[in-house]
Amino acid sequence: MTNSIVNMAVLSIAGVLLGYVGFSAVRANRLTTCSISPQVELKIRHRTIKKEDVIIGCSSLAGMYKAIGEQKAVDTIKTALDAGFVDFDTAPHYGLGLSEERMGKGIQMFSNGRNIKIWTKVGRLMKDKSDVKNSDVIEEGNIPGTSSCIFVEADMNQRPVLDYTAKGVRQSYEDSSRRVGSPPIYGLRVHDADEKWRLDQVMHPTSGGISELVKLRQEGKIKDVSLGMNDPGAILAVLREFPPGTINSVMVAGCWNLLDQNGAELLLECQRRGIQVHNAGIFASGLLVGGSTYKYGAAPPEIIRKTEEWGKLAAKYAVPLPVIAMAFAFQPQVITKVAVGVKSPTEVKQNLAWLNATERIPRKLWSEAKERGLLADCVPLLE
Repeated sequence: MTNSIVNMAVLSIAGVLLGYVGFSAVRANRLTTCSISPQVELKIRHRTIKKEDVIIGCSSLAGMYKAIGEQKAVDTIKTALDAGFVDFDTAPHYGLGLSEERMGKGIQMFSNGRNIKIWTKVGRLMKDKSDVKNSDVIEEGNIPGTSSCIFVEADMNQRPVLDYTAKGVRQSYEDSSRRVGSPPIYGLRVHDADEKWRLDQVMHPTSGGISELVKLRQEGKIKDVSLGMNDPGAILAVLREFPPGTINSVMVAGCWNLLDQNGAELLLECQRRGIQVHNAGIFASGLLVGGSTYKYGAAPPEIIRKTEEWGKLAAKYAVPLPVIAMAFAFQPQVITKVAVGVKSPTEVKQNLAWLNATERIPRKLWSEAKERGLLADCVPLLE
């Protein structure tokens, strides 16, 4: 996920970027198809997108691939707050706590009494290397200083320990609360439990992390029990395991955008269950805004070609491609928020400009995209 970026070379060849292989092997071959019943349609709508509908993703504030420094990170949060954005998403994984700290500092300095909502995540504990036990499962691919760690400003003494147990979730909440400061954390998402062993651990009925999240909600410590994963199949497995009312929201990454609509089945399930969806990865790892990566790796030729075709369609209607991407990300009624990652004040302002331009898209663009085969068969069109 944009806000949910993982680099775990040891546990699997693509780590949790592609998710548990049992789900992802199917997903990789269905870039423009959907496996949902034609008799049940995803509800979509045209709406004016407001700043309150956007979550500012803070993963890049931890110096992803390139150092940005604390001052730039804080300035980015200030710019977002001044622009009217009030929802933020982070995780201990991002810079091994650094994103939480920088985001928290910016919000404490510049929120000025605004009603801020903060989501962070559970599933990883950050430990000083001297405190790591032999029984701890270290995420080797995310150790600071290694070639596979994408957070270049992370503390060299920190070690990421995977823990989806109830005890681990409680500890993660307490650690994140200290790093974030005030306001209190609004919601917690189970992060990157795409592999089977992680799912098994977090879903255990008594010692699993989800049961502890429910307790934290009952205690009034959080308001929103959420899931934050890259693989829609893993999220579906959780939703179908627990009774209605357990999960308030889900954050999906990279499975409902102009290049990939494989999240259709998950969106439909959430529509049935009344679960809010927060859509991340709407720019397809940056490919739709001029980047060269897709799902955090080199973009394959067929995806590059599809992006180019979208670019031609955007040029025909004189609408910037990122504006089309943002508008599409919001179309399903079940999607209540969209997350956009930023790492500078300039990027905050650019996203705001794209947001304000989504009203300018002619309806005919969507029907022509369908005719050109750029959208999956299951994607309904705006009337």
